[in-house]
Amino acid sequence: MKRKLRTATNLLKYRLTVLAAFCWRRLLFRTRFIAITGSVGKTTTKDLLSSLFHDMPARTLATRRSSNGVKHIARDILRARPWHRFVVLEAGTDQPGWIRRSSWLIGPDVAVILSVARTHTNNFPTLDDTAAEKAALLSGLRRNGVAILNLDDPRVAAMAVHCRARVVRFGCSLEADVLATSVSGQWPDRLSLTITANGETEKLSTQLVGTHWTPAVLGAVSAALECGMTLRQAAQLIPRVPPTAGRMQPCVLPSGAVVLRDDFNGSLDTFIAAFEALKSARAMRKILVITTVGDSPESWDHRIMRIAAEAAEVVDLLILVGKNKDTKRARKAALAQGLSPEGVHEFDDLRQLASFLKSTLRLGDLMLLRGRTTDHITRVYHAQFREVSCWKTHCSERNLCDHCPELFGKNKQEQSPNVGSI
Repeated sequence: MKRKLRTATNLLKYRLTVLAAFCWRRLLFRTRFIAITGSVGKTTTKDLLSSLFHDMPARTLATRRSSNGVKHIARDILRARPWHRFVVLEAGTDQPGWIRRSSWLIGPDVAVILSVARTHTNNFPTLDDTAAEKAALLSGLRRNGVAILNLDDPRVAAMAVHCRARVVRFGCSLEADVLATSVSGQWPDRLSLTITANGETEKLSTQLVGTHWTPAVLGAVSAALECGMTLRQAAQLIPRVPPTAGRMQPCVLPSGAVVLRDDFNGSLDTFIAAFEALKSARAMRKILVITTVGDSPESWDHRIMRIAAEAAEVVDLLILVGKNKDTKRARKAALAQGLSPEGVHEFDDLRQLASFLKSTLRLGDLMLLRGRTTDHITRVYHAQFREVSCWKTHCSERNLCDHCPELFGKNKQEQSPNVGSI
């Protein structure tokens, strides 16, 4: 009975919060609301865009971290004040209909759609299902709003057909309104590109690792241009914006090795992009540490065996994390592909893995640390700097460990979570 009462109370609070946010948004008629969605790249785009606005003479509010559900969007809208000139919000989804509700709530002046990829495949079994969900962001566009679409993604580009608002298209195709050329980013170099828009052309450098972040950069720049910024201003400001935590975030370890933290999104499509960046990188020794990869039509055992076989052709050291027969099969696949027995390791305990890396990593190493947020492999990274207090095998938290008070226990304030970031 108490549980039912608590559930009913929480539901009532949720509905009142959403209703209050809807009403408050309509009163903020002088504030421009920018909504960003896409299967990948939302948080990086949001961070780039909000950083651009913060360097303008304007007050800006943005989504906290990656909290992009309807409830979090409602709370962010209620944090907005009339003196905020821009509000930059991510719109995420886990169930059909979430983005339509988010769009109804936000009433965006600018809607940015980045990509359609294989994420949340339990509820969106096909890419067309995902595309329909992402396209729902355009349903709430204001009368004089603008839709900013990725021309290089055919499913996103097709959304322009049914969009009644003005459309701005970005991409590497010559038909794009905001055009990227000369895209490069082979580690240790960072992503750089030349952007042409509104008759201007600027060379733009970033701190991002990998060319797959090009849509995020173009989406942020396109939105900034629609909000009054010049391309030259954007080109001067974006180099100052660091990578988002857990999204190909490069960090230097005490050993001198560099770790690319990619421990937030565990989908197959994001792994492919991260692996391509590792494959093209210039480094003395390449290392892949991987827990799992989700959102794939393949079964897990076939998936990890294929990944291990492909990795064997690229990396010098492959570390598989998991407690099941699949990692042993993956080890065999890597050995069959030519990786030496000393080049493959298996761990089912993150603390043991952390100790192994501490004694193994050295200057010149480049390690891709790959996993899902719920795997909490982030702790392996932090353990390279100091003693980690929490080594739970099961944790229900869906946030990066960087912000968890249990990470360092009583001494959690002694260590900055991004101490090694570069």
